[in-house]
Amino acid sequence: MTPTIFLDVSMRVYDMVTRYPEIKALMAELGFIDILKPGMLKTMGRIMTLEKGARVKNIPLDVLARHFRKHGFLLTKKGVSIHLETP
Repeated sequence: MTPTIFLDVSMRVYDMVTRYPEIKALMAELGFIDILKPGMLKTMGRIMTLEKGARVKNIPLDVLARHFRKHGFLLTKKGVSIHLETP
């Protein structure tokens, strides 16, 4: 699948999931299990960005970018796509 949807890692998680609900499952697959808890998206999701969450969970941005890309999302930072390290 070719990436077609651009998402900036500085976007709030709440806004991402509101616009693209499938992102919730993608994030849970990567270890962001708390996003599945009732109310968590409406509270922490309003202040947390994907970049901050990755830092907290110690998940490299290239790992997130690769996973999201497999599902049609291209992660960017300040308008530039996230560099993917070789597997």
